[in-house]
Amino acid sequence: MGRFTIIIVVGFTILMGILKLTQGRLIGRGQELTADRFTEVVARNVTTSAVNVCLYELGQNYDWRGGYDELEIMGGTVDAVIEDSSDDASIEAGQVRITATSEYLGESASAVILMRKTPYSEFAYFTDIEPVIYFITGDTLRGPIHTNGQFHIMGNPVFFGLVSSVASTWAGWGSPKFKAGTYFGCPSINLPTSLTNLEAAAQSGGIRFAGETNLQFMSNGTFNWEVFHYSGSPAVKVVDSTGNTALSSINGVIATDNAKDLHIKGTISGKATVMSEGNLWIDDDVLYLHDPLTDPNASDMLGLISQQNVIVTDNTANRTNCTIHASIMALNTSFKVQNYNTGSPRGTLTVLGGIVQDLRGAVGTMSGGVIVTGYLKKYIYDQRMLTKAPPFYPVFSRNSIVSWYE
Repeated sequence: MGRFTIIIVVGFTILMGILKLTQGRLIGRGQELTADRFTEVVARNVTTSAVNVCLYELGQNYDWRGGYDELEIMGGTVDAVIEDSSDDASIEAGQVRITATSEYLGESASAVILMRKTPYSEFAYFTDIEPVIYFITGDTLRGPIHTNGQFHIMGNPVFFGLVSSVASTWAGWGSPKFKAGTYFGCPSINLPTSLTNLEAAAQSGGIRFAGETNLQFMSNGTFNWEVFHYSGSPAVKVVDSTGNTALSSINGVIATDNAKDLHIKGTISGKATVMSEGNLWIDDDVLYLHDPLTDPNASDMLGLISQQNVIVTDNTANRTNCTIHASIMALNTSFKVQNYNTGSPRGTLTVLGGIVQDLRGAVGTMSGGVIVTGYLKKYIYDQRMLTKAPPFYPVFSRNSIVSWYE
């Protein structure tokens, strides 16, 4: 019995010794892990701090490309390189890439950030002046939404993007759902007063027509164009010139000058921004060859910009629905429907993209929740606009982060 007890005691003593040895090793390893984790966190913080310094500099001057070489922060060093499309063709025009790499006590960390001047195409809906037209129960909007006026709401519409307004609150009644929050009482975001950059792009690398123009996109990546004018009394259409141009042969900008109108329709394969110094007329459906709602790799993209109005034409083609795939901007008045308050219902006006306008325009009339004239609305935000934009699309002063990888 005594011998058995001694064996147990000795065994227990050995076991406790092993446990203590293991505990000591674990404590030592834990201290090593803690120290390693600490240096890793500091290295990452050094990188983040350098990125924030670069973001500040670019906020002050978007053309700044200085970067940093062995900048000392928090006891570590960091290199930061600023690049754009002139340095790397894989960077989209208008975007800037920040690459920051730090070192702290042998630990390194890096981050790659893409940023851009925020294009107006990022908005799903934007108005400078918001008349007393209500968002109502059944309305569903996705993407960023802003007005320099005051939103009017009746019932329970649903907003899936950030809703911002210069006004301190919305007017009306109901229980709207703001899924991504609100920013009421925010600073005004001014529409551009000139489009000199876009006009310059049309003249240098793009295409610019001197007269009223018909434009039809073709699914083979080209567009047909016809420049014309009216002469005599009664007025007779006179064709001045015609042609077919490949989108790939220009920088993507198509424009009219001399305050001339532009009429558009067709299916686009590629990327373009179309600008009219006069009104821009939608004469039939304007579609992407590859629909981003069904094709995750779709790259077709279109901007439609008018220095006057963007108008859905009242014609035979548009009297049974009208679909527009584009980011739309009407600088001086509205995106609207011609003769919206006359005739019979025309079905549904579908917009895949976004609408930016000076003054919210009317597209139809309703009575008792039923369309009487014009169109029902079906506005779908193109989520790609959060990180991409049509060629040379106008931007405003705010910078935005496209991506941040560490």
